[in-house]
Amino acid sequence: MENNYQIVYLIATCFIGYFIISSVFKRLNQTNLEGALKSSNGIMLINLKHFLGILLFGVIIYITVPEYRTLAHAPEIPKLDILMLFFLIAFMSGYLAYKSAKKKLKQTDIIFNYGLNNVFYYFTIRFIFLFAYEFFFRGVLFFTLLEISSLALAITFTTLLYILIHIFDTKEEIFGALPFGIVLCLFSYFTNTIWLAFLIHVTLSGVYEISVFIHLTLKQKKS
Repeated sequence: MENNYQIVYLIATCFIGYFIISSVFKRLNQTNLEGALKSSNGIMLINLKHFLGILLFGVIIYITVPEYRTLAHAPEIPKLDILMLFFLIAFMSGYLAYKSAKKKLKQTDIIFNYGLNNVFYYFTIRFIFLFAYEFFFRGVLFFTLLEISSLALAITFTTLLYILIHIFDTKEEIFGALPFGIVLCLFSYFTNTIWLAFLIHVTLSGVYEISVFIHLTLKQKKS
């Protein structure tokens, strides 16, 4: 039990640290890809934010909490019903992300000065960050709460903190964090791994951000 509380203190420290970092980048208007594309050093700054997130949510937690490392290891193939539900949720997440991006892109016709050379670095760091993000929220945080509370409370507190970390994002992301956070917790619970949660998250984020990047850079330059 004492070890659990030590982990809770570590979780709180990392969470507060990234919350402060997010507030600083909010002041710089660098909270997402759209904001980053609007300035000449935006991608560099958002990469820095994600790199700091990788350190706090991934590296530090992975090194100091070895008992939860298996959550990030290669998972076993889940049962058929879980697997089918995963593909359904992943498809729906990708579809909704595409529709959301398409709606968002109708509101801007600005040409952004970034090209393909920026794609690799941004999305590589972004996807590593999302893995660290899931390791923290649907991994260490969620399963630590399961050790000291019920499933319902663990999902509730994990999702509330997940919503709180989105407080500097758009209203759509804040509202979407509630159902999305619950679903990802359930996938982690029934599979004892963060991999399905990560793959759903990276599908949602990847489809949206790749659509935004292509439209606001490559397509705009061709038109």
